[in-house]
Amino acid sequence: MIKHLRRFSVFIIFIAFLLLPGINFSEGYYVRMVYETTKSGTMFRSEEVYEAGDLKIVFVTSPESFTWVRVKDRYYIGNTNTLVRTFQIRDLSDIAYEYVKSKKLDISIDGVYKFSEDAFSLELFVVSGEIIRVVRKVGDVSTTMYINKFPRQFDMKSILSKFTLVENPNFPEEVYNLNNIFLWASVSEGKGYIRISGYDKEGKPLEIEINKTSGDFRIGSYYLKILKATEKTLKEIKNALRGN
Repeated sequence: MIKHLRRFSVFIIFIAFLLLPGINFSEGYYVRMVYETTKSGTMFRSEEVYEAGDLKIVFVTSPESFTWVRVKDRYYIGNTNTLVRTFQIRDLSDIAYEYVKSKKLDISIDGVYKFSEDAFSLELFVVSGEIIRVVRKVGDVSTTMYINKFPRQFDMKSILSKFTLVENPNFPEEVYNLNNIFLWASVSEGKGYIRISGYDKEGKPLEIEINKTSGDFRIGSYYLKILKATEKTLKEIKNALRGN
């Protein structure tokens, strides 16, 4: 009961911040609170985000603790000071802005915008030209991100220097060329394969597999198998892997 009261208090404080007059910061320090609701209940996650130019550092602080980093078009993740390179990581804020950009949508007027695809929907709350809340629904899972920005002086290189970024031997370099074909993706591993599932920039399902036995493309000692993709996205994959 005490834990629930504390969470509620934090949430109330956060909403109070949201109601303050907005100040636009293209780069800065963020607090993000994420709620994911399913039939079984609601999960809460809090994050601290530092972003400047092509660097982004996200500290997930609750309910579990880990860090992920974007350096230009490379992504790293871990729960220690050693972060391992991984496939694309995008939070709901990234997804919302990328969706708007790829669809060439206009959200310049403050208000609530709702967009629907066959497999998911996005609801964006815009104040002073900034997205302050994103609601994504996929099936019976609803995920809400609240975004609050603060002006703060910080040195990105100093923060980044606390971490060691290492490569992932399980991923052939060429596969990372597919990062920007996905709107968002999740990675799962099975016996002898790695599967990347998500949606392309058009909002259509996209799923690929990396293994060492068979596939549609040979990449070094690996194979890439296309499990699900539209014709347009398949052409984009072929172009990204041209020469393999």
